[in-house]
Amino acid sequence: MAGRRSLVAAALGLAALLGGCSDARPPAPEVASPLPSMQANRSAAAKLAFTHDLTLGLPPDRVAPHFAAARNRCLSDTGLGCVLVSSSLEDGARPSGRPQAQIQVRLPHESVAPYVAFLTAPLPGEAAGDVVLRRQATRADDLTTPLEDGDRRLAQLTAYRARLDELAAKSDTRVEDLIRIAGELSKVQSQVEEGEARQRGLQRRVDTEIVSVFFHSDGARSGAFAPVEDAWSQAGQTFGASAGDALRFAVASLPWLPVAAIGLLLVRVLWRLRRRRRARIGRPLTEAQP
Repeated sequence: MAGRRSLVAAALGLAALLGGCSDARPPAPEVASPLPSMQANRSAAAKLAFTHDLTLGLPPDRVAPHFAAARNRCLSDTGLGCVLVSSSLEDGARPSGRPQAQIQVRLPHESVAPYVAFLTAPLPGEAAGDVVLRRQATRADDLTTPLEDGDRRLAQLTAYRARLDELAAKSDTRVEDLIRIAGELSKVQSQVEEGEARQRGLQRRVDTEIVSVFFHSDGARSGAFAPVEDAWSQAGQTFGASAGDALRFAVASLPWLPVAAIGLLLVRVLWRLRRRRRARIGRPLTEAQP
């Protein structure tokens, strides 16, 4: 009986030992979910601020309508989320006779393609070839490092501000220390607000894109008298350029006038001396003749 009990105890001990060993084994590796990796890649992606530059070639009389359409679309279409940054229009009264316009807008990412498609499409009554995309360029500024540095700086300032609040809340703080703490809190609060404004500006650049469009006239005036019209339109500029050249020459010649006067005076004196010498040499010859 005692042997059987010892045998059972030994068996139970072995089972417990095997169970402990089985529990101590490392768990089997699980299949990684694609969601965390996607989130990691998304968080590690660069924060880029895109800027697009477009140059559109148009007939001279279509520059102003396209400029007005682009500006009105940005201002009136609330679904685009467009912000007009700048715009300018120069009509054909310029000396070159070529109207041109420029517009710059800020758009969300999803509104860039529809707006660009609207810009490059002909207006009602125009032919398909009236609007020509002459140039297109895209630039991306990496703002990842400035944003991360700004976040770290804000975290440090916020922690410092919290520490100052704790010191100011203590009952045993002296009045002199409270005054110093209040001044430091005001300084830190200003830095925090400036940092937050800077971060919002950088993040806005990342969340939106800048589109700059230059409307360029492909040709000046047309017709048989186009050269005459161009010459007449440039008459004022030509006259001004010529007058400027003449005035520039006159001003540049002023320092040389005394030098030229002295030179002329010397030439005149030498010429007189030469004539007198010739007169002296020729006088005896004439007197020696019978």
